[in-house]
Amino acid sequence: MTRTTLRPVSRHRRWRSSLAAVSAAALLAACGGGGDDEEASAGGDSGGGGEVEGEVQDVTFLNILPLESLTFTPELVASSCGYFEDHGLNVTFETTQGSAQAIQTVIAGGALITRVGDMETMVATGEREAPLLNVGQINKTGTIRFVSDKSDPLESAADIEGRLMGTPSEGGTSELIIKVAASSAGIDPADVQTQVVGLAPGVYDLVKSGRIGGYVVSLDTAVALQRQQPDAVIYAPSDDVESGGQVYITSQDQADDEETQKQLRSYLAAIKDAVLFVEEDEANGFAETIKCLADYDIPTLKDAEVGKAALTEYVESWTAAGDDQIARTVPEQWQTVYEEMSGAGFVPEDLDPDDWYTNDFAPGS
Repeated sequence: MTRTTLRPVSRHRRWRSSLAAVSAAALLAACGGGGDDEEASAGGDSGGGGEVEGEVQDVTFLNILPLESLTFTPELVASSCGYFEDHGLNVTFETTQGSAQAIQTVIAGGALITRVGDMETMVATGEREAPLLNVGQINKTGTIRFVSDKSDPLESAADIEGRLMGTPSEGGTSELIIKVAASSAGIDPADVQTQVVGLAPGVYDLVKSGRIGGYVVSLDTAVALQRQQPDAVIYAPSDDVESGGQVYITSQDQADDEETQKQLRSYLAAIKDAVLFVEEDEANGFAETIKCLADYDIPTLKDAEVGKAALTEYVESWTAAGDDQIARTVPEQWQTVYEEMSGAGFVPEDLDPDDWYTNDFAPGS
């Protein structure tokens, strides 16, 4: 695993003040008065958590993909701009070889927390009875996208039928979301054909040539591809299914331990603060957020318009259930994901998915 420790920089409080000033100016221009104080602009009231008393706590977060992606904006902003520090945490990031390794490391107590797909979590806990617990949901809508060409567009779950779909790797979230989406349209998941095509830029040529009928990409890639390939058709499976979000998981042992319980509360509170910061910064063109991300070489940010468009979609996903539900699992949605997964045959029926999550450590609890 690759380990990265990013120390919070001293500039973060000045950036928060700058964002508050911009927001206040906008309000004055629109309403002729008013304005929020610095604490409100920073998203300081997380609704839960708070600083860990005493010494700063060292914790490890396992990222299943390279950090240089906007998908990890909440983590990177919380680290670079001081929200983890505010809540008494020093967070080290370790990159794992996918979700399977991350899950095993968390179960073994080698890390406090990781972030994986809700579908993978369902399989691990419901099918394999892994001692894991979902402690909070960050993406309320899926950020995976399917790419096809306008000559044979994939625009709904029903259009998956008869296609050979490309995936970045075998198994995992990409393959699961294709089959769960297909199942929602009455297509037998066993009839869905997939092929590993990787993530190289030339994969779109396989679609244009008809060798594959579509392929799976991240939200970042989809936004960039739409600018580069006018004929590309982008479909969001979250238009048809609830599955595809991302959740924070820890081991059952750590969820039961009083010291790590405090760390979990602090971690999720810092994440909520970071999300609120980015959400407010949208009115400022994400200028302060991009400063927070400056220590990372994030490809999507090399094109300013692509970066802003992607951040807008991420904000929509993080806040889809309302600001009061940031980093919390919505019970009704979790139940629906279970029904989609069990209906597609990936987890047994007649189980209680409420046993696999808790909001006890999430902001607002």
